[in-house]
Amino acid sequence: MVRIQRRALLLFAIFISLGVFTTTGTAAAQGASNDRDATSSALLRRSVYDSGRWSIGVDGNFSMTTSSVELLDDGAARATDSTMFLRIDPWVTIGVVERLHVGLAAGVVSRRLAQETVDPTTDTAMVFQPMAQYFFPISRRLAIYTQLATGAYIGRSQRTVPTDPDDPERVVTENTRTRGFILTVGTGINYRLTEGFQLRFGLTFNGIWGREAIESIDESLAASTTNLQTSAGIRYTF
Repeated sequence: MVRIQRRALLLFAIFISLGVFTTTGTAAAQGASNDRDATSSALLRRSVYDSGRWSIGVDGNFSMTTSSVELLDDGAARATDSTMFLRIDPWVTIGVVERLHVGLAAGVVSRRLAQETVDPTTDTAMVFQPMAQYFFPISRRLAIYTQLATGAYIGRSQRTVPTDPDDPERVVTENTRTRGFILTVGTGINYRLTEGFQLRFGLTFNGIWGREAIESIDESLAASTTNLQTSAGIRYTF
């Protein structure tokens, strides 16, 4: 009987030892897996949002817009025109702190400016804007971003200018210069496709306030454009 009890105790001790070993091994494996997941997540955040990381990208914006331009015959009166607004912006940023990137956008904007009695004219311009982007990650691949940019708008267009006050049909087409201030505020989603590439979709408010200078008659007319655009683009972080 004593021998049987000893064997039972020995088997019980072996069973307990195996249980402790199995539990310890499982906990260690889970810890290693959690460490790998944490490392992978940290690397993902670093590649997209961390300070010191450079990003390049291009955004395209389009919308229907309303432009307002002063009239030559009466500075208090204005002509308005609703038309398509197009904008393409290559840009570069660098992370200054986690989730906050600053940089520069330099793009091309095309809009139409209304006139008194003739068809609107197309104004094509270069845009230069310091910009800031801030990201709110909501998953490993998806983040919400906000964006603010402000800068200079420099372009050229053409305007039909009357040459005889008594004969409105006698006109001449003059080249004009447009200069102004541009403000851009946007928000949207940033979706990671690979470790570096991301797609962007959002909404952008765009405002241009400036003047259209007519050199031949030494006139400068106020011209403004405001709109809400849909935007799409691609971003690469390295």
